[in-house]
Amino acid sequence: MTTLPLTASRVTTGGASAQSEPWRAGLRQTLRAEWTKLVSLRSTRWTLLTTVVGALLVTFLSTHGALHHSRAWYSGFDPTNQSLAGLAIGSLTLGILGVLAMSGEYGSGTIRSSLAAMPRRGVLLTAKVVLVGLGTLIVGEALSFIVFFEGQAVLSGGAPTASLGQPGVFRAVALSGAFLSLFALLGLGIGTVIRHTAGAIAVFAGCTLLASILLSSISESIARFAPELIFANSVAAVVPHLHSLSVTLGAVLMVAYCAVALGLGALLLNRRDA
Repeated sequence: MTTLPLTASRVTTGGASAQSEPWRAGLRQTLRAEWTKLVSLRSTRWTLLTTVVGALLVTFLSTHGALHHSRAWYSGFDPTNQSLAGLAIGSLTLGILGVLAMSGEYGSGTIRSSLAAMPRRGVLLTAKVVLVGLGTLIVGEALSFIVFFEGQAVLSGGAPTASLGQPGVFRAVALSGAFLSLFALLGLGIGTVIRHTAGAIAVFAGCTLLASILLSSISESIARFAPELIFANSVAAVVPHLHSLSVTLGAVLMVAYCAVALGLGALLLNRRDA
């Protein structure tokens, strides 16, 4: 009696053989897994709720406070910028959401499972960048137009108003929504570098809000390069500010800030242990 050798990796059928290869997850599978994690977290829902409620409230207070002043008070008044004031809350909260997208995994220890499922760390970070970037872009654009129309409705009660058809208004509203996405990506980069949630949030707040305050006390010419002041004075403004950057330069600088943070995060992610 003869025995036939069995091999697990090769099957012969009709003279043709096929070598079995191990299945390898790619970007599509990683995107699906990261999406499931992101939408299932309570922190995501609470952060988005805080973003929407806070932006609507601040916009109402900002525009309501601009009502019923003298004609001289409205000299240089920017109804668009005034109605987008609530987005300052979104720049902070969506940035924190970006931080949590990475630092939360280190805090809970799930980063080990994520890296076990996707050992290629560049793919894992790319999936997070895509999801955080696109998700906050959609939220940011929707919120930007919502607060704009809310603000104009309030201002119509006794102050100058703006419409999307006026020069520069649509650009300011649309680009403001996109800028919220850049704040989220900046937070993601910082969260990847720092890894500890409290420290990463502190660094993000320092690079945005605190930097604007400190640099303004030193020099307005220097402060205009701070992310939050680029957002407020260049992107969300229709009436030019004295020390503001051009919209193009402001957008390029913000993209550069995000690229540096994410690039450094990618470098450290590949070099450090989980």
